[in-house]
Amino acid sequence: MNKLINYFKKLTPKEATKFLVIFYIVGITGFLIPALRGFFELLIPVSLLINLFMLLLFHPKFDRKHLLFFGGVVVFTFSIEAIGVNTGLLFGEYSYGKSLPGKIFETPVIIGFNWLMLSYGAVELIRPIKSLRRFLPVLVGLLMTAFDFVMEPVAMRTDMWGWGSNHIPLQNYVLWFIVSVVVASCFELFGISTNNKLAPRIFLFQGIFFVVLHLFLS
Repeated sequence: MNKLINYFKKLTPKEATKFLVIFYIVGITGFLIPALRGFFELLIPVSLLINLFMLLLFHPKFDRKHLLFFGGVVVFTFSIEAIGVNTGLLFGEYSYGKSLPGKIFETPVIIGFNWLMLSYGAVELIRPIKSLRRFLPVLVGLLMTAFDFVMEPVAMRTDMWGWGSNHIPLQNYVLWFIVSVVVASCFELFGISTNNKLAPRIFLFQGIFFVVLHLFLS
């Protein structure tokens, strides 16, 4: 394991990007081949952890403030999801499926880390564009909501989660926008560094992954 970690630590952003391109091509192929789909659904948590590991590997600064902030985002978003899934009052009536195990309060622990990863990537997509920086929280909210729009149908087809009436309510997207704006605002408020070349690429690769599966997954 240490040898594997040391190998990834030596990767340049360009080499890591090549790895992710291959990684997502394999993932898309696996989901689109009926005989392999069940196996690849089991690998969804592993895939999320690999993406998170790659993102953090290229994070520029690990100090107490950053670690506390990342932990806070994970706890905050996990709590929102746990309240939502147990009450139906926030996002609507939904429940998590077998593709996302490791649940506490009927909510996969990894879901908070996924919020962190996506928010981080969306923030770093906007931050380098100086003319858009002042609108960052709203633009991140729009990016995240658009991401959720293409992700939701795929999540339902791959048993990540499902909606009570098989209908995705409008309030889900409203809450995605609000939570994303809050998290993005905190990135700015606390001055959290996101000078990470891999972060926006992971966000875009995941977006492409869900768009392709949205179009072609039965």
